[in-house]
Amino acid sequence: MPALVLTAGWVLDALATVWIVFILIRLLTAWLMPSAATARGLRFWAGRLVEVPVNVVRRTLPTMYRTVDFAPWLTLLFLVLFKTFIFRAMIYWGMLNR
Repeated sequence: MPALVLTAGWVLDALATVWIVFILIRLLTAWLMPSAATARGLRFWAGRLVEVPVNVVRRTLPTMYRTVDFAPWLTLLFLVLFKTFIFRAMIYWGMLNR
């Protein structure tokens, strides 16, 4: 059981890191290249994949204020908090109980 929790902690921690980087890249490209929002093909599907956790936050909380969407920023905050407190605790618990 501790090995499973340890492995799950590492996998979830790595996945959260990758998703944070992808969301930041998506935000930067939306600001620097507004035409990227109308992309087609692989860039469109990669953008849809990055938006999965953001859409979960959008469905759960009201994230629009006037014309600003705060869902990506809230998602980044949630991912960092989960990464720091929950996934690292899983790793440490798995290491302690080996």
